[in-house]
Order: sequence, then C-alpha cells, then structure tokens
Amino acid sequence: MTDRRSLAALALTSVFGLAGLLAPADAFAAQESSGVDLVTLPSESPLVAIRLLFDAGSIYDPPGKEGLASLTALMVSQGGTQKRSYSELLDTLYPMAASIDSNTDREVTLFDGTVHRETLADYARLLQEALLQPSFAPSDFERNRQVLISSLTNSLRSNDERLGLEALQDEIFAGHPYGHPADGTVEGLKSITLDDVKAFYREHYTQASLMLGVAGGYPKGFPDELARAFAALPAGQKGRRELPPAPKIEGRHLTLIEKQTGSVGITLGHPLPINRSNPDYYPLMVANSYLGEHRTMYGVLMNQLRGQRGLNYGDYSYIEYWYNPPGTDYPTANVPRRQQYFSIWIRPVVPADAQFALRAALYELRQLHDKGMTKEEVDTVRSLLINYSKLWAQSPSERLGYLMDSKFYGMPSYTDEIEARLKKVTVEEVNAAIRKYLDPDNWDAVIVTDKAKELAETLRGDAPSPKTYNSQVSAEVQTDDKTIQALPVKPTAVEIVPIEQAFQK
Repeated sequence: MTDRRSLAALALTSVFGLAGLLAPADAFAAQESSGVDLVTLPSESPLVAIRLLFDAGSIYDPPGKEGLASLTALMVSQGGTQKRSYSELLDTLYPMAASIDSNTDREVTLFDGTVHRETLADYARLLQEALLQPSFAPSDFERNRQVLISSLTNSLRSNDERLGLEALQDEIFAGHPYGHPADGTVEGLKSITLDDVKAFYREHYTQASLMLGVAGGYPKGFPDELARAFAALPAGQKGRRELPPAPKIEGRHLTLIEKQTGSVGITLGHPLPINRSNPDYYPLMVANSYLGEHRTMYGVLMNQLRGQRGLNYGDYSYIEYWYNPPGTDYPTANVPRRQQYFSIWIRPVVPADAQFALRAALYELRQLHDKGMTKEEVDTVRSLLINYSKLWAQSPSERLGYLMDSKFYGMPSYTDEIEARLKKVTVEEVNAAIRKYLDPDNWDAVIVTDKAKELAETLRGDAPSPKTYNSQVSAEVQTDDKTIQALPVKPTAVEIVPIEQAFQK
C-alpha cells in the first residue's frame, strides 16, 4: 500500500526536526541507605525533585474494600499531620510554590514534589511530617473518601474516553488483582473504615516497600540524610505480591456501556505476557509505533481511520498501560506494572460509523499481523523512536521517575535501553514479535454508546456496514472499504452494562 506508507514517511520527517532538542541519556545510579532503596540523579538544576514509590498499589486492596490503597494515599498527601491540620499544611507549602502529590496505580503508590533548593530543607521536613506522622483525622477521611467516590461516579462515568479505557482493563483482567480501578469501586470505598486505613498504612508503608528518589541540584549528602529520616518507617519485608497469570481471552467479547452520549467510543485489547524488561518488548515497540504511536500523526491507524476516512479525532495503540491518555502526550513514569496488555483506542465516532470503525481498526491490525513490516518501515520507525523517546523525560523529576521504574523492572535505564536495543533490532525480529504477541482474533472490547441494545443487535448480526462519505475519497480507500465493511467480527459474547453499574462493585 504505497499511499499509506508515503503518508507515514511524511509525518515521520516532521518529527525528526525535534532531534536537536534532545538531551543525552541519564546514567543509572542506585544504592541502599538505612534499609531504604535510594535512586539519585544529581544535576545543576536549581530545582530538586523527590519521589517516594511504595509497593502499596491497588493489588493490595482486600476483597470488598477496593480503593483502600488510594484512600490511604490521599490520607497521607491530602490530610493533616499530627502537628498541623491539612489547611495549615497547605498554608505552609504555599510560599514554597510546592505540594505533596500522590498517585496510586495497580502496583505502586507515588508521592512526589519539586521545590527550589533554597526551600528544600523546609520542604523535606514537611514531607517527612506528612509521610511519617499522618493524623488520620475523621474529617479528612470522609472528605477523601468522597473525593474517590466522586471520581468514579462523576468524573469517570461522565468522560466517555476515560470510561472506556478504564473499563477495558476491568474486562481484560477480570478476576485478577488488576481487575478494578486503582480508585476502587463505589461499594468498596463505602465499606472502608478509618481503622482499615490505619492498618493498611502500618502494613504497607515500610522501609522494605519504599524506593526513594532524589534528583536535581541538591546539597551533598542530602539523599542519604533523607533516606535515614525515612528509616523511621517500620522495617517490613521485601517482596511484592505474587500475581496469577492474566486471564486467557478466547474469542471476541464486547461490553457495551450504555449512557446518554452523542458519539461512540471504542477500546479493545488483550493481555501481553511481556513487559519492557523482556528483549521481545523492543521489536514489538517498533511495530506498535508503526501501528499507532500515541498522539502522533504517522501511525497507520491515525492515517487510515482519521486521515483517509475522517472517522474521528484520533486512533492509537499501546503495548503497556498508558496513564490518563486524554491528558498526557508521553508515557508517564511511576505507574509500572509487571503484567501489561495490548490495546487500541478508537476515539469517539458518530453512531452510524461505529461498526465500520471497529472493523477498520481490526482490518489494520490483521494487515499488520499477516503481512508484517518492511525493512524500510522498520528502519524509519526505529530512527523515530530513538529520537522521540528522549522527549519523554525532559525534567529532572521525569528522568528520575524513569530510572526508578527501571529499578522496579530490574533492568538498565529504560531510555538508554530503547536506543541500545532498537539500533540492533531486525525486521525479522519485529515481524516475529508481531505474529507472536498481537492477536486480531481474541480480544475484549468496551464500547461506550447510547442505544446499546440496537448496537448490540447490529454487532451480533455482523452484516456488512458500508461507509458513506461527504466528499470524494481515493480509489484505494474505496477498494479497501469493500473488504472492511464485510470483515467478519463474529462476536463471541455481547454484554450491555448500564452506566450506573460501571465501577459500582
């Protein structure tokens, strides 16, 4: 298909103009201090970034209390201490232009902040106070629990894109420790008590579960001093929760979430048995970038679904979890997962195009699976990724986060590894990875739509879905459309879930 490849090449050429802005890769530095794993990244920056990564993610939520990990993190980062209320803590942080932020994912909980080195000592004391002496006030507990419930029932349910992206993970990992949102479920949060939070904090906020990172222009000896301060945490025991294998998907399972909306959002995917620590990840990374690199214009999905057919705003693919895709341009650090998944994100389309859009994405996935990539395509995407990946961690805090993730995975610096491995990857390795890991026949899909019953009947019927256009399209598009509109999907199961039940329990 000459046309689609030339379009991709043109888009790639514009990206190479960024190469002059790229910084050299950072060296990996790690040590253990006072029982706390310590990662350091010194620089001449006047800013100092601190990151605390605890093995205290949502996989440790007890059954029936989904959301306990997230609620505990909020009680630490958005609650008072034994010395001051939360409002007093905010008032003290304000003159520093600083904050204590937190984020809980499946495996880990992150606390982080960045300050000017002139206020570093004061900020470090407040950070220690928040992490080591939380007050666990009942008023903070009720407020933070309601924040999480509102996040599920208002924010997540009202955002069609985030709703589908989060629900897909629930489907792919159903019955697995990853199988509920990190924020929890509505009923799980309602069942949590303040004593549950205190117990979770005692059990999981330990030296053994902590990785401490410091980056920037910090004074000599500061990281070790900070690590010694956090040695006040209980010692704990090394080791992460053992995970069962991801559920095996056989067939094509479609979950339709019914809500009042004027468009249809589609996500689909399946588990992957590898993560970035595996050598096979890197040839697969090339293939995924060719198919649909996030928020770029050169991917096949983007060119074919949006560029050639005008179906929607964007279409992307992923080979690992991507944090908050509607709001992020590059991969986010410190959301590492030992088990990952492949997914395709079809941003909302008009209802009349829903079945065709699903088929069009599957058609491109099938083309990639069956035909693979050419050497020219591999060489082009390889060159792009080697340069483009250096934009992913531009600040000291981001570079620190990537180094900490590399330690989590037990591998060399990820950004260095991308360049080292991609320089050696061959077209044979890329096409072997495509055939081995991308499956166009067995997947879960989540579709957010109005009139779900009608769409479910259409999808079950699997009849042709011709696409009409308001303007002339190329002969190649017309030819491909004849294949796409009749592409058999043959759903194995189609389920309808009312929006009120999403993330309820």
